[in-house]
Amino acid sequence: MDILVSRLEAIERIVCSTEHRPVSSEPLGEQVAQIERQLARLLADNSALSQGLEKYDRLRGTIDGDGDLELDRQLLGINAKAELILLNDSAQQTISEMRTIEGLQSKVNQPEYAAAAELLPKIKKSLEPENERQLAEFRRVVADISSIVDRYHTETEALSEIFIEWDRILTGLERKTSELERSAK
Repeated sequence: MDILVSRLEAIERIVCSTEHRPVSSEPLGEQVAQIERQLARLLADNSALSQGLEKYDRLRGTIDGDGDLELDRQLLGINAKAELILLNDSAQQTISEMRTIEGLQSKVNQPEYAAAAELLPKIKKSLEPENERQLAEFRRVVADISSIVDRYHTETEALSEIFIEWDRILTGLERKTSELERSAK
């Protein structure tokens, strides 16, 4: 929202500010044409200003209209006007999506889909025994794999204990060998 407010303030500064210019001897129509060319150049250079002006032109009647609500519109703050502009874009997108949904509605309500919904319980009944068989097979395979992993861990643990005991025996033999060598000297 701050970005929109700052852009609107920049537009107000550009539009409302006047630079001190000497009085021109050119005819008024020529001065207006020159200002219009400068505005066109400014809008061409700054796409954000151009887009903001296009949105404002589309919503001018809502924001600055001359209807019965003119006083209310004049009292609208900058935030309310910005919200109106944003709501207009959101509403256009929603309308576009609703048109797309309406176009697809006939495809969704096809008679084939209703027939498929009626057949679903029959299909479930015919597939249940196969699903139960597959589930039992899956459970058996998981149990087999768990058994194999448990045996692997048991054997690995036994081998580790054997290697630890073997290392202890070898360390003891090395120590006795060292003692015998020292005593022999």
